[in-house]
Amino acid sequence: MKYLAMICRGHVPLWKERINQDIVKFMLYFLPKGTRVSKLTVQVAIRHLHLAFKGMETEEIYDVLMAQLLRAVAKYDPKYTEKVQVVVEALDEKLPQCGQFTLSDINRHVEFDCNRYLRLLCRHGYLTPAARRQR
Repeated sequence: MKYLAMICRGHVPLWKERINQDIVKFMLYFLPKGTRVSKLTVQVAIRHLHLAFKGMETEEIYDVLMAQLLRAVAKYDPKYTEKVQVVVEALDEKLPQCGQFTLSDINRHVEFDCNRYLRLLCRHGYLTPAARRQR
């Protein structure tokens, strides 16, 4: 409800004259990279945030926010870090002789689909994706 009110009213919710840390983390997605977080920069970003929901009623905005929450909850995996560790161990122990490997090569060595974890390792620079083969 805090985010809904923030979007609809266009103001920064403050607690003891400070911006909540969860609001700061949320608003960092909407600020240009390298922008210093202050009341002013966050306020400007929040005033523009309503444009993403232009023409929508409050109930519709609430429905969109709840749909995004449910989508995030569905992706939550409490064993995420353990699975990343299993994938890294499979790469280190079972596939060191290969210069390149495919998703199916790794999936044979682990008990779950590791696509998500390989993308994480690529995104953080631990792996380099090879060019896709033409069919």
